[in-house]
Amino acid sequence: MSAPTSNVADLGHQINEFNFLNLLSAGNKLKLIRKVEVLALTCMSKSTLHLKLKDGLYAPSISIGDRAVAFIEHEILAVIAAQIQGRSKEEIRLLVKELVAQRQCLTLGEQL
Repeated sequence: MSAPTSNVADLGHQINEFNFLNLLSAGNKLKLIRKVEVLALTCMSKSTLHLKLKDGLYAPSISIGDRAVAFIEHEILAVIAAQIQGRSKEEIRLLVKELVAQRQCLTLGEQL
């Protein structure tokens, strides 16, 4: 029995299932991780990670210095959770867009 398919327009309500910002409001702290940690968490090669970043299947890194970048851990974990749940590429792209949009809400002391 195959799972029912849905179009991308119907997926907006599903993004709440991945709302990892609720974890942050529960007292967890934002954590930045370097690419080597992302590669270990995802079991991917560097080239595969870069392809998935380019394809919008993982949230992009942020600059932490002139020549250094890092990833936001909860964003990587949200994508891994979506993959485990068997979400489609379109659903994961929507999740990544929402996670990146939520970065604007992340300020110290702000209630989420």
